[in-house]
Amino acid sequence: MGFINKNANVILLFLILLSATALVGATVFFQVNFDRINTEYQQKLSQLQSVSTELEAQQILLDKIKEELSLKSEREEVLGEKFTEVKETAQTLEGQKKQLEQSKEQLETELEDTEMVLRDTQTELTSKKDEVETLTADKAKLATQLDVAEDQREDARDERDDCLAAKALCTCP
Repeated sequence: MGFINKNANVILLFLILLSATALVGATVFFQVNFDRINTEYQQKLSQLQSVSTELEAQQILLDKIKEELSLKSEREEVLGEKFTEVKETAQTLEGQKKQLEQSKEQLETELEDTEMVLRDTQTELTSKKDEVETLTADKAKLATQLDVAEDQREDARDERDDCLAAKALCTCP
């Protein structure tokens, strides 16, 4: 039995050493794996923090872009209203321009007609002035002829009176 006890102790010692070696090997294996996993975890955590920081920066940038977009939308809406207003004003002005052009054409036509009437009237006035001058000349001529005729009449009266006076003085049978 001594041999079995001795062998049993050696086997137990061998099993204890084997267990201790397995335990040390497992501990070293798990420690290496733990270090590797811990390193990967730290890298992933670092990447996660980096991504988180980048995400926050992108979120801030996105917020700024949203604000700019909102501001641009408001400006676009205001510009759209102003464009509509300007377009309506332009259409109104275009209509007024057409009306004014029509009025201008009508006034130009009236002006041409009035100028034509004026020319006709001036021609008629010139003709009437010529006629007045002719009639004035005829009047002056007739007045002169009247004066001459009155003088002749006066002379004839005087001659008649002289003749009557001479006849009255004459004693002829």
